[in-house]
Amino acid sequence: MVQKRVLLFTGNGKGKSTAAFGMLARALGHGMKVRVIQFVKAQEGVGEVLFFTRFSNVTWDHYGKGFLPRDASSPMMESHRQAAEAGFEEALDALCSDEYDFVLLDEICFALSRELIPLEPLVDAIRRAPEGKIIVLTGRNAPQELIEIADTVTEMRQIKHGYEQDLLSQAGVEE
Repeated sequence: MVQKRVLLFTGNGKGKSTAAFGMLARALGHGMKVRVIQFVKAQEGVGEVLFFTRFSNVTWDHYGKGFLPRDASSPMMESHRQAAEAGFEEALDALCSDEYDFVLLDEICFALSRELIPLEPLVDAIRRAPEGKIIVLTGRNAPQELIEIADTVTEMRQIKHGYEQDLLSQAGVEE
């Protein structure tokens, strides 16, 4: 029997989503039905969206408003919270559904760390997800509870980043 798998990519280095999208390509190569839900991010014209949404077995949605205010008490946080909550409901449904073989919750750890969504319903949904489902979670500041239930955890550690040298976001690299 094919087991349920839970993989987590976290840390402050670049490559968390990139690693997850590599897994997504593998899943598509095996004909799996895929659900991608992105939290926080608002860009729809980035390379991964432009590429993966060409496939009929990929359902992809953004539930983000872009960069979050640094101040958690900012009035702007409410629109971010509402977007994340809408995506969270979709995520819980996708995790428990037999419709998808592979569920990628991109930047969910960051949404959790900024308290846009609650942790316990997510942990419960992951535990209840059907056998055979592949669940991939990304984002900085992964909570210990997710680290404990994941069977594979990778932490990306930043050593150097182009932003520090004033390199702008570039198609094919960050976009």
